[in-house]
Amino acid sequence: MIFPHQRRFAILSLLAAFPTLLLATGCSRGTPETHPVAGQIKLADGDSSVLAGHTLEIALDSNQHIRAAGEIQSDGSFHLQTIQGGAVLSGAVPGDYRARLVLSDDDTARKNLGAKTIHPRHLQFEGSGLALRVPSDQPIELEIKRR
Repeated sequence: MIFPHQRRFAILSLLAAFPTLLLATGCSRGTPETHPVAGQIKLADGDSSVLAGHTLEIALDSNQHIRAAGEIQSDGSFHLQTIQGGAVLSGAVPGDYRARLVLSDDDTARKNLGAKTIHPRHLQFEGSGLALRVPSDQPIELEIKRR
């Protein structure tokens, strides 16, 4: 007969041994492979400098929890970074991504101007019309529609 405290001890022992088992089998959570991601965002019929200071964020299609982001510069250029396990990695892991813009909270005037200029669909992954692949053999250019 197995008593409840014996079952609990067996389960806790297995859970305690799990990280060791992962390392022994070669399944560790090391730093993921990333590829550089840089590109240009263009504002349709407008000056891309209005996008400066806002953020481009991408989410992996197969796992929305895997993301990368980067600040948009005054010329519309961006470089993305991934945060993994507290470390900042240049680029993003390979795959197909959806993208969106995140308006900056640092400057109210900039945020208001962005909100008045950028079409709201570009502020959400679903329906943004913005997508990219990492790595890319073509220069990354994304076009943002005006409101």
